[in-house]
Amino acid sequence: MADSGHAPFALREWRVGFGSTSLLASIVVASAVLAFAGIRAWFVPVRATALVPATLTVDTQPPGAELRIDNVSRGTTPRTFSIPAGAHTLAVRAGESHREVRLTLAAGAQVAQYFDLTSNVAPVAPGRLSILTDPPGARVTVDGRPRGASPLVIADLSAATHTITVTSDAGSAQRTITVDNGITQEVMFSLPRSTAPVGGWIAVSSPFPVDVIEHDEVVGSSGTAKIMLAAGRHNVVLRNDTVGYHAPRTIEVQPGRVASVEVIAPKSVVNVNARPWADVLIDGRAAGQTPLANMEIAAGSHEITFRHPQLGERTEKIVIRIDRANRVAVDLSK
Repeated sequence: MADSGHAPFALREWRVGFGSTSLLASIVVASAVLAFAGIRAWFVPVRATALVPATLTVDTQPPGAELRIDNVSRGTTPRTFSIPAGAHTLAVRAGESHREVRLTLAAGAQVAQYFDLTSNVAPVAPGRLSILTDPPGARVTVDGRPRGASPLVIADLSAATHTITVTSDAGSAQRTITVDNGITQEVMFSLPRSTAPVGGWIAVSSPFPVDVIEHDEVVGSSGTAKIMLAAGRHNVVLRNDTVGYHAPRTIEVQPGRVASVEVIAPKSVVNVNARPWADVLIDGRAAGQTPLANMEIAAGSHEITFRHPQLGERTEKIVIRIDRANRVAVDLSK
């Protein structure tokens, strides 16, 4: 009969085996948990990284180009915005200039793209047409549009075929001319001669230079002795952009005679000042002591001299404009 204080040998062996099996199962379960936790710890940052957008900056020269990403409008350049990581198609357009690139953006990347859309093609000079008539002074039209009186140079003709018509009191002539870009052509017309003069002249006197403009063409300036025009009535504009002068005039040109045109300079306001103070001379004439406010002076170029008994003398040149208030100031202490 077995000892009641001790388990049989078989029972002890079964208990040892069962304990080993439980320990092995615990080790397997723990290893699986650790492996899952490691995979999850690696997967979550990767997934979070994939969700971080990239930053894309697009600039062009000139600015204001149309911007499209994946064929979706994104406004105009320059532009900075967030965009999902991955492959994208970037396109910019300005007039006839167009660029398109494929981009692959990493998560969180900061990428800048610059495109030069300026044209490298030199501008084409327009054609020029020099029109002469014998006798001179004939009225010239191009494609039915009056362009002035001969002799005449037209410098803005497109490269095409144009119809040139010249007309005088004694007759007219017409010719079809093909104009090419960058090329000057000379066309001569012989017209019947009249026993009486068919043209005259105008002489322009002005305190400042003025251009004489008819039908948007400069036919002469005040610097020339006489300007030849066809006989008849002419609606011209006397213009000087430097002083802001623009004056329409109607002139009657008599055959073989000179019509005089006089420009009287309008007055404009000027403010004159000096630091600390000064006596002022305008074109050599005393005008008073600074400050001088709202003085009226004729439009055009003038010399303003500042004199101070201790600080000396300084002369400034100024162009008085008629379309705004004018100001001149000096610091004699410097």
